[in-house]
Amino acid sequence: MKYVGEAYPKGVHSVYCVRGKDVEEPGSDLELVVVILAARHSPQNFCNGSWRSIWNVEFKDDLQIVDVRGRIQVGAHYFEEGNVQLDAKHECKCKK
Repeated sequence: MKYVGEAYPKGVHSVYCVRGKDVEEPGSDLELVVVILAARHSPQNFCNGSWRSIWNVEFKDDLQIVDVRGRIQVGAHYFEEGNVQLDAKHECKCKK
């Protein structure tokens, strides 16, 4: 909540438990999905933008690792004296 509030002042977020239990027990695997959405519409400044990211965070107790996978989509549209659009997508993975 703190990160989204600071990085995306008008953004929204949600966290879902998609596998496992949300209690701490030895030997329990857990997977959470974190969704962050933000949009900024500023037609008086001739621009609009959006951010969407979906993060899968998997805690594997038996291996003592955390697997993070993310999909990010960013869009921007500038339309002062022309029309420029950006639609970028990126996937990332990290194991710790």
